[in-house]
Amino acid sequence: MRDLKLYFEAGQLTEVAFCDGVSGDIRRSIRGKSGGAYRSAGSFQWTSAVRGLALLAVRAVSDLEESFIKGGGGSLAASLDYAISKQPMWLTEMFGCDQSGISLIRRMVLRTNPERKRPGPTVLSINERFMPRASISIIVDGVKASREELLVLSAALMDEEALPAQEGMAKAA
Repeated sequence: MRDLKLYFEAGQLTEVAFCDGVSGDIRRSIRGKSGGAYRSAGSFQWTSAVRGLALLAVRAVSDLEESFIKGGGGSLAASLDYAISKQPMWLTEMFGCDQSGISLIRRMVLRTNPERKRPGPTVLSINERFMPRASISIIVDGVKASREELLVLSAALMDEEALPAQEGMAKAA
């Protein structure tokens, strides 16, 4: 069975663990430039694409919000969509690839208007046929997140997306 766990400490994503359900192996990715002491772990940096992935997972398990993310250029949705298209190393380390070398995230995430080839926003959601919501866990400070914690986490991830725009407006003022 496939399993995805996102671990947050002090409101920030610190680790992702993914089991593809075929090999039974658990892939671990640690936040930072390298896996560090976790020699067999992948790594990721806190980019807008990673924030988009975190927000998408949080929304998928929270039944109190929309279970998708969407946005235009520069949004978390567009950043994650771009990363899925380009298959950077952090995504292949995090989710692995099929026999053809295609990252499994492409099966996990459904995309509308990928790479923004048409006018309008990109919309991303979890493919429940590949990764049922029940197999996604959000762990906050060592404990499975409550609905309230999921909402707070979602809002915090969305607020981070708004920060660069707010800073730009402050500089223009």
